[in-house]
Amino acid sequence: MESTNTIGQIIKTYAVPYYRHTYHSKLSAEEIRERLLQHIDTREESFVTKIFGNTSSKKDSYKGKFEGNSFKIQRIKKGKNSNRPVILGEVTAAVNTTQVAVVMRLPYLSLLSLIVWFGVLIYIGLEDGNTITLTEFNIYFVLFMVCFAYLVTTISYNYEAAKTKKFLKRVLQPVSLNNQSDWIIRN
Repeated sequence: MESTNTIGQIIKTYAVPYYRHTYHSKLSAEEIRERLLQHIDTREESFVTKIFGNTSSKKDSYKGKFEGNSFKIQRIKKGKNSNRPVILGEVTAAVNTTQVAVVMRLPYLSLLSLIVWFGVLIYIGLEDGNTITLTEFNIYFVLFMVCFAYLVTTISYNYEAAKTKKFLKRVLQPVSLNNQSDWIIRN
């Protein structure tokens, strides 16, 4: 029974390009904000930097903004991966810790391009001249290309999400609850 739970968790973790987690840290909300700001470039982007890319002198560079206790950041592109997750977070104070609720999702432009890609593939796969015919080749072609696009998207998203999770663990210094209900530092 536990193996199906584990398989379900693995599928949920890696098959869907979406991540939601709440980190608990012994750092105060202001300390977390300052630590994140050390790695985040909050300058407004010009049209040229949006098109041709952004460079930053900060290590583990992210771009984004803070608004109150919420932030929205994204890793600065250092390659061709457009499936870098957008990280949405909210910092709230709790009793013994500070909670940072994090959601990572695909950028809307990547989702839109994926939907257009699927639509074009289905149109090409089903269209044969002026009549719509479902040949065996068309069906296999469409299925292969849809699976290929899905795999490329999820693999590149998970690759970038793993980098971001390491970054957040290093910056936030999360703690976890052990069996005796004491907070311990997680490595």
